[in-house]
Amino acid sequence: MGSQGEDNDIMQDEVQIRMDARILDILSAVVSFIVLLVFLLVLPAFLEPGIAYLLAIAIFILTMSGAGFYINKAIS
Repeated sequence: MGSQGEDNDIMQDEVQIRMDARILDILSAVVSFIVLLVFLLVLPAFLEPGIAYLLAIAIFILTMSGAGFYINKAIS
């Protein structure tokens, strides 16, 4: 059987993993939003505005999906 100190260490590690997941979620959302803003500002200069906005939204969705996939893979 483990000592009380070992049990506390295990519980602290589990709490740290949960906190890291939340931080990763927030960071991925912020970065994805910045990516969306950059593409919303830049793409209309090179493409027709309607297509540029749709492409920016598609890139945003792909960025969020990729970040979510990475976070889920890192947690498990």
